[in-house]
Amino acid sequence: MPRLARKSLEGKHFHVMVQGIGKEMIFPDNNCKGYYISLLEKAKVKNKIFIFAFCIMENHAHCLIEAKNINAMSLFMKEINTEYARYYNNICSRVGYVFRGRFRSELIEDVKYLINCLAYIHNNPVNAKMVEKAEEYGYSSYTNYLTKAGIVDFKEAKMYYDISPSNIKAIMKEKSNSTWLEHNDKELEKYDDVIDELVIRYGLSKSKLESDDKLLGKVAVELKERTGLSLRKISGLLGLARERVRVAVRGT
Repeated sequence: MPRLARKSLEGKHFHVMVQGIGKEMIFPDNNCKGYYISLLEKAKVKNKIFIFAFCIMENHAHCLIEAKNINAMSLFMKEINTEYARYYNNICSRVGYVFRGRFRSELIEDVKYLINCLAYIHNNPVNAKMVEKAEEYGYSSYTNYLTKAGIVDFKEAKMYYDISPSNIKAIMKEKSNSTWLEHNDKELEKYDDVIDELVIRYGLSKSKLESDDKLLGKVAVELKERTGLSLRKISGLLGLARERVRVAVRGT
């Protein structure tokens, strides 16, 4: 049985998730993953954030953090993602959005949830079948706990749970099936954010959509899937006849 802790959470712990736009592999190699971790380390000091866990996958990343409040958490993530987007666009010779929306965050309300989240984040590479054992993955904080080195804030973390390698291993073993926190790819987004993104990606204009049925269908389908809007609402937003949009979607 893993040993838990001592101190209440006080509503300032967050599970934060970021994902590549269109599920793009925004962390395609070790350099990209390492650079994102370096940004976490730099920004946590500046913003007085404590990191309990992280895992950088290929198209998304997870962080378990303690912040003064939700605004401090938001500023922390905005700073990291803005800098990483600049870096990624530069090395890939691309422009536009890198992340799907800003980020997703969940308030951690009790220590049990905190422990489940810790295990879930560390088990991401195993559940994705990238490695057989969590300790084999070099871009999560699991090895930080095993070696007592890295960017995890051990002094703060141990106020909530025993950070000894033996206890962290016990947590991982007991919570190996913590898939109830799985990132929800079907989470709906705000339509104005999606439209802003599509305008930049495709250089959208009403005249361009009117003259290109393939593009119209692609845009309408993506809006529908990401926002849950009906074709009637989408046609109104685009300023086009609903039947025209429907035919373009059918063609797509």
